[in-house]
Amino acid sequence: MKPMRHALCWLAASVSIAVSMVSGAGTAGAASAHLTVEPVLESPRNLDMEFGGFLGKRLKANMENWELRVPGADPALIEMFYDRDRTPSRNLLPWSGEFIGKYLCASILSYRILKDPRQKASIDRVVRAFLDSQRADGYLGPFSKSQRLTGQNTWDMWGHYWAIRALLMYYQEFGSREALQAATRAADLLVNRFLDKGIAFTNDTSFGQMNYSVIHAFTQLYEVTGNPRYLAMANWIVKQWDMPGAGQYMMQALAGKEMFEFPGKRWESVHDFVGMSDMYLVTGDPKYRQAFAQIWLSILKGDRHNTGGFTSGEEATGDPYNKRQIETCRTVAWVDMTLSMLRMTGESRVADELELSAFNGNLGGQNPSGNWWTYNTPMDGTKEASAHTINFQCKAGSPDLNCCSVNGPHGMGLMAEWALMSFKRGLALNYYGPSRFAASTPSGQRVSIKQSTDYPVSGADALRLGLTKPETFELRVRIPAWSTETRVSINGRNLASPQPGEYLSLRREWKDGDTLKLQFDMSFHYWVGDRECQGLTSIYRGPLLLAFDAAYNAADPDAVPGLDAKPLRPEIATTNRAIQPWVLVKVRALNGQEIELCDFATAGAYGNYYRSWLPIRGVDSIPFDLHNPIWNNRPQ
Repeated sequence: MKPMRHALCWLAASVSIAVSMVSGAGTAGAASAHLTVEPVLESPRNLDMEFGGFLGKRLKANMENWELRVPGADPALIEMFYDRDRTPSRNLLPWSGEFIGKYLCASILSYRILKDPRQKASIDRVVRAFLDSQRADGYLGPFSKSQRLTGQNTWDMWGHYWAIRALLMYYQEFGSREALQAATRAADLLVNRFLDKGIAFTNDTSFGQMNYSVIHAFTQLYEVTGNPRYLAMANWIVKQWDMPGAGQYMMQALAGKEMFEFPGKRWESVHDFVGMSDMYLVTGDPKYRQAFAQIWLSILKGDRHNTGGFTSGEEATGDPYNKRQIETCRTVAWVDMTLSMLRMTGESRVADELELSAFNGNLGGQNPSGNWWTYNTPMDGTKEASAHTINFQCKAGSPDLNCCSVNGPHGMGLMAEWALMSFKRGLALNYYGPSRFAASTPSGQRVSIKQSTDYPVSGADALRLGLTKPETFELRVRIPAWSTETRVSINGRNLASPQPGEYLSLRREWKDGDTLKLQFDMSFHYWVGDRECQGLTSIYRGPLLLAFDAAYNAADPDAVPGLDAKPLRPEIATTNRAIQPWVLVKVRALNGQEIELCDFATAGAYGNYYRSWLPIRGVDSIPFDLHNPIWNNRPQ
């Protein structure tokens, strides 16, 4: 059976990548002094960036119609912290404390990209109000004294995780010592309350998966401060993971189990896993690296859908064809985890996964207006505002707030972390599209990289470097695994065809005006379905998943005409409709009918039905492994 073949191939791939990861060549240039192992790739903190084209429009729509609007439209974002002990009490959700942290993380990342002074002013106001709400003992949650920290059905540690993470990000971006002090006071409260006290984070063990995610806050604080109590707290949480009734993440992963086999398999566990990767960098203990790699690979082969979205029905199932809800929060968490995998391994194929998830599953959850995000972004179906799908989360004073509305923009903002990365010998370019970057070379000189391209509409990209003086350093450019034939030239001189799925490393003396041209293979590639998607196939053009959308076609979604992959020749199409797709291609079906396929990020924008699993014949079904992803199958 196909699932067994996939499992066997992935067992080999897991062993291969584990060996590669243990060798871990390469270091980043700006790592913390409190790390034992430096990341292979790191996000440079002095990076300036500008995104144009489709992504640039989506980023600006998010800023204008969500980010700047929320504090005034949803004042309970802040106010719930001020009246936490007043009566009558607010009708809070167990996770209400997460909203402000998620909102701030996304907004700060957005500011890192757009640098709009209105963003800075808005973020400053929200942070100021949040800091003023902190209790003298360090408490940063919205719950009353009787429910604080260990109350029944309370995800208070989860809320503190997001609060500490946001304040730490604010400190790193703007240098606010006050924000750092507030984060450490909240962390100290948790250490004093729980460390070696024999007290669980909640009196309901089913909420341990999300509450123990605060380990990521402690590892991040340790990296910044070096406070040994934060590392002790992280070590204590690791022990809690494997207690009876808990997630048993280390135990199960080191035994070679898949995430869907864990006792704790909800999506919130991903943030525990991000803390696990940090524990490897902090301690150097290879068991953390081995466990993290095993979990990441198990998600990739069994729970990452054709959209790049993660999980089905809020948990791992081991079935990427499962048609239960693909929650926006889960896809963002997968992007977060994959960024950690990229930092730890420096593997180009991992960066491919970031592009796939960001361009499809994450952007597919954002309405083009920027006003709302989905809760569920299905492979086939309709896209509905999260405020409609999970309207029970809408409360007085916060009609727009729910877990996904505040988190979706975070996934988009994380592009600031992986688009261009650094290492000791140079820079690694992961993002393709109309853009401009400015970063520091190994000597500290500023270098600009301007991309002139309409990628991923076409595969042509021209990179122009700007330097004050010539300098020798290494520039790595990602060659996507799906681009089987990539052409590269420097200043008009053709280079040998690079290997798909690897970085092309170019170490040379770079001069002002040097131009690197790339031509990617944009021919269709496919993912042949199985299980719930048996007999259907997904079609990709470059990094973009294509979908049949009723808005662009006369045929109904339940009667999509069959396609033959072998003679399929796409033609770029245009539309006069109000919402412009990223890409629209015209193909001819077996019955001679012309149909149009749009990018998944735009599919369903009119509230109509769409399909990303289509009747396509003539494609080989090749087993899924790291070196030949299932979504890179070719016609027979």
